[in-house]
Amino acid sequence: MADNSSRRRLRLSLSFSGIAPLRESMEIAEAAHTAGLDGLWYCEHVGWHDAVVPTALLLDRYPGLDVGIVGPAPVSRHGAVLAMEFASLAEIAPGRLRAQLGLGGTALMQRIGGGSNSVALVREYVESVRGTLSGQRMSGVWAGHLFEDFQLREPSSVPLDIMAIRPRMLELAARTGDGVSLSTGASIDYIKHAVSKIEKILKEIGRPRDTFRINAQAIGSVDKTLAGAVENAASRLARFSPAVLAILAPGLDPRRDAERMSIAGTPEDLGARLSEYADAGVDEVALDIHHAPGLLAAALGSLTASRDSRTTVL
Repeated sequence: MADNSSRRRLRLSLSFSGIAPLRESMEIAEAAHTAGLDGLWYCEHVGWHDAVVPTALLLDRYPGLDVGIVGPAPVSRHGAVLAMEFASLAEIAPGRLRAQLGLGGTALMQRIGGGSNSVALVREYVESVRGTLSGQRMSGVWAGHLFEDFQLREPSSVPLDIMAIRPRMLELAARTGDGVSLSTGASIDYIKHAVSKIEKILKEIGRPRDTFRINAQAIGSVDKTLAGAVENAASRLARFSPAVLAILAPGLDPRRDAERMSIAGTPEDLGARLSEYADAGVDEVALDIHHAPGLLAAALGSLTASRDSRTTVL
């Protein structure tokens, strides 16, 4: 069972898939800023929006919010180029940028020559980006990328989390990352198991728990009725790979169990559901939220009230 005794206050953020029009995402970001959320995450999916340009816009427009990039992968970015981008973004907003690195969705990454499931590839990628950011002179090959006496002229510091689903990637995150990103579609049972595994490894290697952030990405759906919200969540979960969902939510069917794989309901329902994620031991919940017209402000108000009720002592 996760030990929550030293956990910081639960962080509440919104996450954008990168698929919707930018103007729509900016409107939701404005609502998040008004409601007093902690941050925003912008995801990169091959073939839609990149994540760097929207992140720069969000960092500049909302100085009270942290902003994170989700999804850079070895096949889509050379580690040196990614470090350059991160350093530039961090210059815009010192201390407010974070990133989640991984391999990306196999089907999408295959369109540009990727599709590997190698844990070693992610480890090398994180090492190369972190080393470059710190100002190290880099020579060699990391994650298939050649570095020849490369050095970033303006070193920077950006926390690098690892996107993880399977056990070996969870272990890599605990040993190598500054945090972990748990995938959208996960059940509470999966999240509890992942948190327990990570905390066990952190203890084994002598790493303080409060130096590591566990982020849970989740589908958010709000409607006038619970049934309407769950129906929307089910339709979005249906787009996920059945093989991946079998890991994230074993024994659950998104057509029947979407309520157990998302944060869905009326505005009044959402706070209690958020508390379940907090009780599972995560440090941050990042919602990719769909809302019926006129309900976003009420939904965010319910969520922030739930977050604020869960302050814990370090």
